[in-house]
Amino acid sequence: MSPSIGADGGQTSLIPHILFAYSHPNVLNWTHHATGVGGPSLSPHEVIAVELLRTLRGRRSQNGLSRRFGYRTNVVSRWEQGRYWPSAVRFLRGCEQLGIDVGQCYARMFQRPPQEGASSSPASGASVAAFLQELRGGTPIGQLARTAGVNRFTVSRWLKGSACPNLPQFLQIVDAASGRLPDFLSAFVDPEQLPSVRDEWRRLALLRRLAYEEPWSHAVLRALLLDIHKEGCRSEHIAEALGLSPGEVRKLLTILRKAGQVRKASSGYRARPTARVETSTDPVRARGLKAAWVRAAAERLETGAPGLFGYTLFEINRKDLERVMALQRDCARAVRAIIRDSQDTDCVGLYCVQLLDLGATPDMGASMPSHRADS
Repeated sequence: MSPSIGADGGQTSLIPHILFAYSHPNVLNWTHHATGVGGPSLSPHEVIAVELLRTLRGRRSQNGLSRRFGYRTNVVSRWEQGRYWPSAVRFLRGCEQLGIDVGQCYARMFQRPPQEGASSSPASGASVAAFLQELRGGTPIGQLARTAGVNRFTVSRWLKGSACPNLPQFLQIVDAASGRLPDFLSAFVDPEQLPSVRDEWRRLALLRRLAYEEPWSHAVLRALLLDIHKEGCRSEHIAEALGLSPGEVRKLLTILRKAGQVRKASSGYRARPTARVETSTDPVRARGLKAAWVRAAAERLETGAPGLFGYTLFEINRKDLERVMALQRDCARAVRAIIRDSQDTDCVGLYCVQLLDLGATPDMGASMPSHRADS
């Protein structure tokens, strides 16, 4: 997966802002209820593609938009009927013709355009392939193909740029690789205008707000996702998994139940599946969220709780400090690969990293290198 990194006013982040993500498949069962869109033969991602195309067209006529895109026939009508699909490249070029900054659409996922396609137009085949490669991160092609429900050789060709997915396939692979399709769509249109995505977009907005206002609510959700709690979990077990008091957990469960994110069954509490939650969209609140978890780690350190804690003060030149940061990012990627592949999960971990120039000030952030790491 590829979270957004370096979104905090120029700060370089070593750990993704995504607080939690439900296990694969990332591709959700998108609501198929758009009025007048498709039929039984259209897949959920094809329905989303139709809704996206219609929303982008707005009040323009289909014929007029077709001519604007350089077609002599009414190809937009065929797109919106789901009879024929533009390639991802054709779609992105059309977005550029409508005044959309495609590079900024990529940046919505990474906070910068994909590096490999930096020398190409954002709407080129090379940039599409680079974008998908970066979304893939360290996920094996076979695993990505299974999640997307696509032949692995086809996925491999898309990643190499030797073939280009059509628009529904593009949305499908973005969904599978990132688990953040609503965030990606929001770079093009308001997801509230997409009937198939609207409900999930609202849930994500709610979860973001919960993450900012009640950070430990997401730790409760993590506890409910443990494999040992597949059949449900009681509040006392959550309290034990997180080192919180039963009263604190009951308060958080009440908040989550009111938000519709957990439900109570006879066997205990269960979390409601949703997409990945990206919390870097508000840089100021994202900084506050990071600080909250650093404080949580510090509190455990002060109580003598077991864990790995340490610090080193050192003199170094800034070029070598950047090298140390690069090593730490490699370490962070390896850690997340282990987390991603972990099976039979039975505990909730907290991974915090701080590595900085003590003399750096906030106004120096924009001049510091911005990096992202894969998860």
